[in-house]
Amino acid sequence: MITADIIVLVGCILFVLIGAMVGFGKGLKFFTSGIFGIIISAFVCYLIFGFVLNWGVVGDLLAKFNNWLTEQGNVGTFFADIHIDKIVLAVVLFIIIQIIRVIIVKIIKGIVEIDNILFKIINKILGAAFMFVVALAILLIVFQIVAWIGGDTAANFAEQLKDSVFRLDDLFANNPLNAIFKK
Repeated sequence: MITADIIVLVGCILFVLIGAMVGFGKGLKFFTSGIFGIIISAFVCYLIFGFVLNWGVVGDLLAKFNNWLTEQGNVGTFFADIHIDKIVLAVVLFIIIQIIRVIIVKIIKGIVEIDNILFKIINKILGAAFMFVVALAILLIVFQIVAWIGGDTAANFAEQLKDSVFRLDDLFANNPLNAIFKK
């Protein structure tokens, strides 16, 4: 067992214990509010923007709005040229996603925090599992940042991970985030 294995093991145990103590409801609320919530909403908007844009009703409305802007003269043409219609769509979509995210989190939090022994156990188990996933996500993000730095730093880092019991060297070499965040 190498030093990196011990660090990962201790980190995961700490995260799992915190998750079990805090519970799934509070952990989910923490990781979906504030800046995390904004990042999640922006990412979801990024994923569905093209679908919503090409949806028949929305696409037709945006085309009519763009034509109307063009007919208004210089200022309207300027706004049509910068595609203010798509900007407004993105802002409205972001607001809708924010509202839906808050509602879903409140519903899930309300369900898993029911004052019942079965739900308390489920809340603790899901909290531990959720925080394990958070710990894994943090590990993958750290690996991705080191890969972006590259050069001798990444090579030395990869060398330090060799012979890992948890196969951290393979995880570093085949980080799933590489598919998302290509250079």
